[in-house]
Amino acid sequence: MLEFKGGCHCGNISVVYKTTISAKDAVPRACQCSFCRKHATRALSDPSGHVAITITDPARLGRYRFGTKATEFLVCSTCGVYVSAYMPDGDRAYANVMANALHDPDAFGPGVATDYGSEDEAGKRERRRRKWTPATLTVKN
Repeated sequence: MLEFKGGCHCGNISVVYKTTISAKDAVPRACQCSFCRKHATRALSDPSGHVAITITDPARLGRYRFGTKATEFLVCSTCGVYVSAYMPDGDRAYANVMANALHDPDAFGPGVATDYGSEDEAGKRERRRRKWTPATLTVKN
């Protein structure tokens, strides 16, 4: 299992992405929704891996939801970095991680344009369960 670390610029959100996919073999996704285009996303996920997200100060965490509101887009409200999309799902959770938020973002290739605009909420949730990475979110207090 490979491990990539990163987080937001100020350190409030940290992430550890464990994956079976090497950086050179990863295919980051560049979602074409308006939010992702504004953030120049290159999303990574591996259903065989794990994403551990840690929040140091929950008061400085932005949990933005839009569209179907099925997912929380984790953005640091202090430095503005979009780190991950996180989907709670009963007693489980799934996430992706932004290559740009990792310590070596240049190790990953350019984002491949993807369009999920035709999916309804059920379709989005099912795709994320199959394609995203199992995740944990820890909030320090």
